[in-house]
Formats: sequence, structure tokens, C-alpha cells
Amino acid sequence: MTADLAAPQRGFRRLRLPWILLALSLALNLFFIGGVFWVRTEAHHRHLGPAERVEQVAQDLSLDANQRAAFDGFIRTVRDKARQLRETNQPLIDEAWQDFAKAQPDEAALDKLVEAAADNRRGFQIEAGRALRGFLGVLTEDQRTRFIALARKRDDHTPSLLHQLVR
Repeated sequence: MTADLAAPQRGFRRLRLPWILLALSLALNLFFIGGVFWVRTEAHHRHLGPAERVEQVAQDLSLDANQRAAFDGFIRTVRDKARQLRETNQPLIDEAWQDFAKAQPDEAALDKLVEAAADNRRGFQIEAGRALRGFLGVLTEDQRTRFIALARKRDDHTPSLLHQLVR
């Protein structure tokens, strides 16, 4: 009699096994597809090019034509000033490295080179700050708050918003 009871249970288990395997396969496929979309979304947000990042910020802020012109002017000014800073400071840095390579570096000359590079950097920061204030001046209170939040947001894997916009 026990043999008669065991036979239906074995048959029932055999019928459930394909459904269990199908459910597991479906779950694994869903996790895999979800992971692919998550990776693509993360990669897209982290690896935007400069032009795409500028467009994204402009869209996030819902800039009107006047504000967009001010934003483009801000970006252009800061990029130009950053390029000028690199071009001005690179010879100073190269000269400093040449002096560092000497057995007896000229401390006074190195101090002068570092000070000149720092002065150039300070001038850039002042001009970039002026350009930023000009742009922020045309934004609404809400837009200004959103822009500052975007600019201050830090992530271990991505540079700051302002650094991304200047590239």
C-alpha cells in the first residue's frame, strides 16, 4: 500500500520540476537583463563627453534662450581661460622639473617658478569666478540652487561638474 502512495508523489514531483526550473531560468534572465541596463545607465552618466554634459546640464536647468547664451558664454570663457592657463604654466612646470633634476636645484628659482604658476592659477580662478557669477546672475532662484547642487555633487569616480564642463 505504501508503494501505491509513493508513486503519485513521484509523478507530482516530476511534473513540478520543469516549472521550478523554468521559474529559476526566468529569474536569472531577468537579473541578467536588469544588470545590463543598470551598467549601461551608469556608464552613460559617468562617461558623458563635454558636449553631452553641457547639453545635459542645460536640459536639467531648463534654460531659456537668454540663459542658454549666458551658459554657453560661461563655458566658452572658462575653457579659453583654462587653455591659456595650461599654455602659460606648462613652460614654468617644465622648467621646474628641469631644475628638480639637477644635483643641486636652485631653490630660489624653483620658488619663483612655483609662485608664478600659483599666481597664474589664482588669476584663472578669479576670472572663472567672475564668469560663473555672470551666468548665475541670469538664472532663477530655483535654477541657481539646482546648478550649485550639481556643481557641488562629488563622486569618487567622476570629476566635479565644473571640471567636466571646462574640458
